[in-house]
Amino acid sequence: MTQPPYAPPAPAQPKNGLGTAGFVLGLIGLVFAFIPIVGVVAWPLVIIGLILSLVGLSRATKGAATNKGLAIAGVVCSAVGLVICILWTAVFGAAVDKVNDSTPTSGDPAAAAHQILLEVTTGQRSNLSWTSGLSVNNQEIVEAGQTWSKTLGVEDLGFTSITVTPVTTDINAQPNSCKITVDGKPVAENSNLVAAICSYTGG
Repeated sequence: MTQPPYAPPAPAQPKNGLGTAGFVLGLIGLVFAFIPIVGVVAWPLVIIGLILSLVGLSRATKGAATNKGLAIAGVVCSAVGLVICILWTAVFGAAVDKVNDSTPTSGDPAAAAHQILLEVTTGQRSNLSWTSGLSVNNQEIVEAGQTWSKTLGVEDLGFTSITVTPVTTDINAQPNSCKITVDGKPVAENSNLVAAICSYTGG
């Protein structure tokens, strides 16, 4: 009886899927990592991309995959994207801390590191709006001929502003005026019939 010819086993297909997927995720994550705020989506992409690329690289090293170069590129893209994400987190955290320190304290202003004095004199009934740190859009009405002042205590100097606008404009009225004094030193003054605006950026 004639034996059938021997058929050699088919060669195993290279397991390139994880290395390729890791590169794609790492590349997309790297692109998103450069975009502020939106870059938060880069975190899972670069982490998963790094894991898949490392597994793909391990397979390629053992001969089970043929895309070693692509897996290495995935590791690099994912690692760089992860570093950028960490840097963005550090920068954002420092910015939040600075804004918090520049927000007026709820206690005695004199006990804070810096004192900010806001002063307004109105020539006509006006809307007063002031901002300091995270304390924004504080508004009230000041009657004509009145003097308004407020002392703020902050640990770090940040953006502070005053805007005074008349409720109804009277061209015969006296102009409104505003003034910002920081630690006893005037840093901004303005007088205007339409809108008196004072601002201080800190420093």
